[in-house]
Amino acid sequence: MRKNKIEYLRSDTFSGMKYLRNIDLSYNRLRYIEPGLLLNMAASLLNFDVSNNLLTTVDITNILWENQPAFCETDFSFNKITSISNQLDWTCKRNTQFGYGGYVNLSNNNLSHFVKFYKIGFRNIFFLGKLLSYGFDLRENNWICDCQMYLLASKSSILLDKMHRSYFEVTCHSPPELKNVLLIDIIKHQSLDRLICNLTIADRCPPKCRCFYQPSRSRTVVDCSRTGRSGLPSALPLRTDLEIDFSSNRLSSMINNNHETKITGNESILYYYSKYIRKLDLSNNSIEIIPDDLMVELRNVSFINLSKNKMTKISRNLQMFNPCQIYIGEIVIHCKCKDIWLQNWLPSFQRKCYNNTRVYCKYHNKKVHILNMTRLELGCRLYNDFILCLIISLAVAVFIVTVSSLSIYTIRFELFIMTRKFLKYCKGIVVPSDAYTYDIYISCNENDVYLRHWLTSSFVPFLQEKNFSVFLPYRDCQIGRLREEETIDIMSTSLNFVILLSENCESSMEMWIKKEWKYAWYNYRYDINREIIVINYDMMDYQDVTHKFLRAFLKMNSFINFSKKDKLIKAEVYSRLQHYHDSVFGKKLCNGPRTRRNSDLDTDIEMKKS
Repeated sequence: MRKNKIEYLRSDTFSGMKYLRNIDLSYNRLRYIEPGLLLNMAASLLNFDVSNNLLTTVDITNILWENQPAFCETDFSFNKITSISNQLDWTCKRNTQFGYGGYVNLSNNNLSHFVKFYKIGFRNIFFLGKLLSYGFDLRENNWICDCQMYLLASKSSILLDKMHRSYFEVTCHSPPELKNVLLIDIIKHQSLDRLICNLTIADRCPPKCRCFYQPSRSRTVVDCSRTGRSGLPSALPLRTDLEIDFSSNRLSSMINNNHETKITGNESILYYYSKYIRKLDLSNNSIEIIPDDLMVELRNVSFINLSKNKMTKISRNLQMFNPCQIYIGEIVIHCKCKDIWLQNWLPSFQRKCYNNTRVYCKYHNKKVHILNMTRLELGCRLYNDFILCLIISLAVAVFIVTVSSLSIYTIRFELFIMTRKFLKYCKGIVVPSDAYTYDIYISCNENDVYLRHWLTSSFVPFLQEKNFSVFLPYRDCQIGRLREEETIDIMSTSLNFVILLSENCESSMEMWIKKEWKYAWYNYRYDINREIIVINYDMMDYQDVTHKFLRAFLKMNSFINFSKKDKLIKAEVYSRLQHYHDSVFGKKLCNGPRTRRNSDLDTDIEMKKS
C-alpha cells in the first residue's frame, strides 16, 4: 500500500491477520497512527514500514512488540516526529517480555531531546535492559546535547562495549560548540561536563550574566564576572547548589545599594539566597565592610572568595567559618588586642590553606604577620590586677568551700549530735508525759548468754525499780507477729534507746539488731525529745564499727564503757536518760497500751539457763 494517500491508521486494522508478514505504508500521507497497533499484534508480522510520511509523534505502543516473539524492522524514518507519546499510559512491569526485537528506525526526523523514560512507561530505569536485543537508529535528528541528555549518557557508559554499530553514531545538532560531535565520543571521553543547559532572563539569570545548569557537577553557575556591575542583581535562578561569580566588578558593598535592586524584607539578595548558595566569588571588587549579620547567614556556604578588596578590618563572625572555607588573601590592618582571636583562628604556616587568609599588622612602619605578634605587641596587658585578684579570691573561696564541705560531710554525724545536744541544753526541752508508751527500748545481741543474764538479772530490774517502762525485744515481743513491724511500732513510741555494742552484733548474720539501730537513729534524728545511750559492751574502737552514727558516738567519747563497775554503769545510764516533765518516779508501769511478759518468770528462766 505504499505511495497512496492514506492519512489515518486504526489500531485494529490488521487484527486477526495471523499470516501477515509485511506491512508497507511508506510514501503515504499518514499523520496519525492509533496507539496499540504493534504492542498487541499477535501474529507473525516481520516488517512494518511507515517511512516517508507526515507523522509528528509516535506512541510507545507502536514501537515495542510485547505479544510477538520477534520481528525484523520497524521503520519510522523520514517523518516529522518530534516526540514519543504514551497515550494508553502503558507501563513496563517486571514480567513484561519483548522477545527478540529487531531494528527500529527513527532516523531523519525532528527529535531533539530524549524522552523522559518514566513518561513512556519505564518507571524503573533498569527495565530498559529488556530492550538490549532491540536496535534503535536515532541518527539524523536535531539532537540538542544539553543537560537533558545527561541522564541517558551517564547510564549508557556501562554499555560502551556494545556500542559498535553504526546506528549508535548519534551526532549533536546543538549547541554550536557540540555541533556534529558524536554523543558516544562524549561518553567515551568522559566529557559529560559539556552537557549543560543555558539559562535565560526568563530563568532569573541576571542581565549580562551567563547562567547554566551542569548536572554532572550538580551545580547551577551564575557567572557575572567582568560585567561592570556596581551593585548586586535583584534576582538569581531559583535552584539549589548555586555557584555565583561576581568577581572583577565595581561592587563596593555586599548589600544592594543601586536603583536596579529592590528586595522587600532584605537589604541584599545574598540574604534571601544564602541557603541555596554553595560557592560565592566576590574577589577583585571594592568591598570595604563585611556585614556581621550577612556572614551569619552565609555560614553554610562551602567556599567564599573575598580577596583583592579594600577591607581594613575583619569581622569576628568569621570564627564561624573554617579558615579553609573562606579566601580573603592578604589584608593589612591596624592590629589591636581585640584582634588576638585571629591567632587562634588562622591556620598555622604548615597548613595547606595557610595562604587563604594572610593578616598583617602595621607595626613600626612594617608589615608583621599577626601569627608572629606577641600579646604585648598587640597592646594587650599581660594581666589585669583586678582580674588577677578576683581569680585568686575565687580560687581561695572555692578551695575553702570544697575543703569545708568535705570536712562537714566527713563529720556530719558528730556535728549533728553536738548541735542536737546544744539545742536541748539551750531550749530546755519539756517532754509530755503521755507522748510515749515506753521509757526505754534496749537493743542488744540476743545470742550472747552472759549479756542476757546481766540484763535480766541486774540492769532491767534496776530500771524498773526507778519506775521506767522497759521494752526488751527477746522478752517482750509478741509470738507470731512480724518482728520488723513490731520493732517499728515499739520504737516509734519509745523515748530512750539503749544500744549495747558488741562484736557479735557487727558479724552476726541476723539483721534484726542492725534494723533496730537504723530505726533508733531515724527516731533520734527527727525527734529532739529522744535520746540514744551507747554502752560499749566489748570495748570496741570506732574503726571497728561500720555504722557511721554509732562510730560518731565512739569518736566523741559519748558512750558508757562496760568495763566500769555495775553501779557506775547504772548510774551513768540513769543520768543520761530523757525524763518526763512530771518526773518518772510517779509513773506507773501499766500506763499506756503495751504487751509484756512476766519479767520475774523470764528472769528465773534466764538464771536456770546460765
